[in-house]
Amino acid sequence: MATTTKKTTTVKKTTVGKTAPEKAVKAPTSKTEKPTTSKVVGATSVAQTKLGLAKYLNKNLKVSPRKLRLVVTAVKALKPQDAQTRLKFTNTNAARILAKAIQDAVASAKNNHHLDTSTLCFTEMRVDEGMKIKRMDKSHGSRFARGIIQKRHSRLVIVLSGTIQS
Repeated sequence: MATTTKKTTTVKKTTVGKTAPEKAVKAPTSKTEKPTTSKVVGATSVAQTKLGLAKYLNKNLKVSPRKLRLVVTAVKALKPQDAQTRLKFTNTNAARILAKAIQDAVASAKNNHHLDTSTLCFTEMRVDEGMKIKRMDKSHGSRFARGIIQKRHSRLVIVLSGTIQS
């Protein structure tokens, strides 16, 4: 007769100790003295970096949204510097328009929002449909519904995030 043995394993439970409160407030001793805060340093100290956002919006780009989305999906996972390099070698009108838009967004993030250009990354790149210029094509005669030519425009939203320069 065969006997089976059952293997049992024990799992060691670890407990996390309680940490000290981060801020302690000292009460003012006189009416003119303001309350001060002192930071209690625990076992580990983490350096905090401030993150900032910069938004670029262009409501009237003269390129079809479908054509611009093809280029945007190819570069939105890259860093802005890598995206500009890739767009430089892409031979489409949408790539040239997007390269200028990224250049403007990076310049705005650097100069207006004081973000470090080496830490920039895309948090959002969105292409929406803008206005349409419609005109009638005379070659279709009185069949106006089939004779409309639409010139489509795009709206481009680029949101960059990075650390604020100190």
